[in-house]
Amino acid sequence: MKRLALTRAAPALALGLLAAAGPLTAQSVRIHSTTTMRYVELRPILYNADSNQYDPQAVQAAAPVTQDFEVNAWGFGVDGLRAYGLFRFRGSLGSELVWPRYGDHFDALAAYLEYAHADYRLRLGRQQKASALGWYGFDGLDASWRPLAHLRIEGYGGRGLARGYDEPFNSKALTALDPLLPETGTYLLGASVVATPSATSTFSAIYQREILNNRAGVVSERAALDGSVVLERFVTLAGSADFDLATNEWGKGRGSATFQFGRALMLRGEIFRYRPTLDLTTIWGVFGPQSHWGYTGTLQITPGRSFALWGSYTQRQYQAPDTTSPLVLALPDREQEVAAGLRTRLGPVQLDGTYRLQLEYGGDQSGGDASLSLAPSRGWRVGVKATAFQNDGEFRVANGTVYGAGFDVQVRVADRFEIKADAMRFMQRKQESLPATLTGLDWNQTRATVSLDWTFGTNPDRQGGSR
Repeated sequence: MKRLALTRAAPALALGLLAAAGPLTAQSVRIHSTTTMRYVELRPILYNADSNQYDPQAVQAAAPVTQDFEVNAWGFGVDGLRAYGLFRFRGSLGSELVWPRYGDHFDALAAYLEYAHADYRLRLGRQQKASALGWYGFDGLDASWRPLAHLRIEGYGGRGLARGYDEPFNSKALTALDPLLPETGTYLLGASVVATPSATSTFSAIYQREILNNRAGVVSERAALDGSVVLERFVTLAGSADFDLATNEWGKGRGSATFQFGRALMLRGEIFRYRPTLDLTTIWGVFGPQSHWGYTGTLQITPGRSFALWGSYTQRQYQAPDTTSPLVLALPDREQEVAAGLRTRLGPVQLDGTYRLQLEYGGDQSGGDASLSLAPSRGWRVGVKATAFQNDGEFRVANGTVYGAGFDVQVRVADRFEIKADAMRFMQRKQESLPATLTGLDWNQTRATVSLDWTFGTNPDRQGGSR
């Protein structure tokens, strides 16, 4: 019970620390606020046990609202000391639907104190670690050191947070969804090395281990390598791979070569392998998730600054499932995707268009997008857009075509205030392959977003100044 109380108090404590920083001498604060309001229409379909079928419900709407505050505070009387926080508030405006996670009204996505020196850096608090292994959150200490100008060594550790959900591994919210989760929390430990031998090359290696905090078992243990190098100014080689030490298996891998012939022509070839990496504490591994390998070729032609044309071809080869399961469908083992696009600009007017065709994975998909925008002056933009996509036998559910049309607007005022808005109306053609009880329904829907972006407080370019 004490542990839970401390967990819930941590975000409030972080806010209190940032607020208490105000009276300190020469203290400066810069806040970046983003308010996002959405409107989404959906038609729920519920299973009727009496009739043994799915019954469509009336169209419902959700209006979720998200408020993000990014806070930077410095000037505490110690050079290099900074407080940082990224806080998210959630709510809704009379939503008929239960929008995911909007019952969780507050999250501290990040909240830490940082001390930066020329040769090392220390961070203490809630942090997010992004690397070749993915995105992990933890509450603890991150320390990095530069013994040489082109070498950085880093170590980090603390209480682990569930991936994609900034709560402890054993929080009540997660255990309510998955009763098979361990009752104990986790510790996340890791180390990395980053080398930049030149301005055009970088290489890194990372090792990470997550264990139950009672040391009764390992949740995951992984390592990864990645790097990139530019040769002769027009050839770029890049690659990455990760290895699951807990299961002794290779995970994702990727290698690419990019050839840049001046500004007019770019050619890229890429090979890749994907294998899902699952924690040892989940049961999903028994279903044998399919891995695949493939390759991609991309060609981009840019004869001038006002015109660009590109095309790509991708093929994925899926491996047979390692285990048999009633949840594994007998799907084709190959997928092909062709894509093309163009961008042209004439003065303040810009036209963009893309098309994609995907074949042989549970059904064919094709679709295209087009937009026409006008930017008469810096900070102003207005545009119209259209889309159309078609699913042919997608997972043997239905055939259908969707058309959409809408607009978007972007306005920037005085460098510190920006408004963005967009809306789309989607219209779905009648699907002949659906049951008779569903074919007469109106599947059309509207989606819209309004975002207000505001930066206020001290200007970091002016020591101790505000505007």
